[in-house]
Amino acid sequence: MRFLRSKNPSLLNDNEIIAAYRKSHESTMIAILFDRYSHLVFGVSFNYLKDEDECKDAVLQIFENLTKDLMKYEIKNFPSWLHVVTKNYCLRQLAKKKNTIPITHENYVEETEETPEINIFLPNLSGAIAKLNEEQRLCVEMFYLREMSYKEITDKTGYDLNQVKSYIQNGKRNLKLILLNKK
Repeated sequence: MRFLRSKNPSLLNDNEIIAAYRKSHESTMIAILFDRYSHLVFGVSFNYLKDEDECKDAVLQIFENLTKDLMKYEIKNFPSWLHVVTKNYCLRQLAKKKNTIPITHENYVEETEETPEINIFLPNLSGAIAKLNEEQRLCVEMFYLREMSYKEITDKTGYDLNQVKSYIQNGKRNLKLILLNKK
């Protein structure tokens, strides 16, 4: 059976495919995972993004990132891991959208009440981030600006997972207070 599997890599299980990719860096291994799981990534993405084109982009981006991610992470259950990766990717995309303000003549005229507030916050954001304590600043920058995962941040900083989550949560709260001149 092992001989047949080596002739046809699509017969390998996920762990064998990942191990083979780590050894050979052959894109055919990623292609097999793409064939197996692109529908899962698209479905999870659609639950969050609600836009077919954005979901197609998500699928491509996530599988493109696999070339690096499979080398970095020890993955025990690939479908579950991929589900979490997809969810986190979508949440980052939604957060980016939330911070993006389409500028059209209609929007500018209708939203004049909000526009000054936005114009005050955006230029002051980097200064506000600089006012955070070192741990919060570092974790907020890595998570939101560099789009690093919690795992990547823990690996890079040496903080444990709960510390990273706490620094990000407290950093967000403190940023809001700083921007509203309450701290």
